[in-house]
Amino acid sequence: MIQSKNPKSAAIELRKSIGWIKPSDFTLVEVAACLGISIKEVQMSGSDGRISRNGDNGIISINSNIDYQHSKNFIIAHEIGHFLLHKELMICSDTRKTLSDWHKKGPQEEEANTFASELLMPSNDFKREIEGERMSLELIDDVSQYFKVSKLSAFIKYVSLGDYPVMVIYMEDGVVRWKDHSSDFPFQYLAYNSKIPPLTVAGDCFYHNSIESEPERVDAIEWFPEDYKIKYQKDFQFWEQCYKVSDNGIVSCLWTD
Repeated sequence: MIQSKNPKSAAIELRKSIGWIKPSDFTLVEVAACLGISIKEVQMSGSDGRISRNGDNGIISINSNIDYQHSKNFIIAHEIGHFLLHKELMICSDTRKTLSDWHKKGPQEEEANTFASELLMPSNDFKREIEGERMSLELIDDVSQYFKVSKLSAFIKYVSLGDYPVMVIYMEDGVVRWKDHSSDFPFQYLAYNSKIPPLTVAGDCFYHNSIESEPERVDAIEWFPEDYKIKYQKDFQFWEQCYKVSDNGIVSCLWTD
C-alpha cells in the first residue's frame, strides 16, 4: 500500500509500484484493481464520482451520463487519490463543480486533484512533451490526447510546468469563476464573478457564439482594467484562445510571446 501522504509523491510511488511508464501501459480500471478498488457506472444525481471504502477495498462509482473517457479518467484518478490519501473518509462524493474547480477551498479536493494530475501526467514526462513547443490550443490538445486527460487538466498542468507565462480562466454563465496562472504572468488581478469582457476571444465566444480556430491578439486592458500594473503597460497584448467545455462553460487561455 502507498505510504506517502504527499499527493504528488503518492502518485509517483503508485506508478513505480505497478511499473506504469507509458500512458498506454495501464487503464485506470486496471490501476484501481491493483489497489482493490472496483469501478462501476451508475446513474447519479448531482455527482460525477464517488468513492466508498470497506477496509482495504473500495468502490468507485462514475456517473453513467459522462461519455468522454478522458473525463472519466480524471474522475477515477481523483477518487483513487481520496482512497489513498484520506483514509478517514468512508464515503466521498464529488460533484462536477468540485472536480472542475481546481481551487476549491479545503485541502482534500486540492490534494485529490494534485494526485490525479501527477498520476495521469507525470511532471517529467509532461515537460518532455511540451519542451520547446509554442503555446497553443493544438499543443494542449496533443498533450491531452497523449496522456488521455481533458484539455482543462492539461492546461492547468502547463501553468506550473510550461515555458510561457500563461493564465487559464474558467467562466460559467458569463462570469469568471476561477483562474490559475504561472508566477511570471504579468497581470494577475481578475475579480471572480466579473463579467466576461466583450472585446476578447472569450467575449466573442460567449456573446456571439464565435470560436476562433487560431489564437488571437487581445489587449491586456480588456481583461485586466483594474490591475494596478496596467497603467504602466496600456499597450500590452496577449495571445488568447478559448473553447467550450459545456453549454454554459468556457475555458480561455492567455499567454505571452
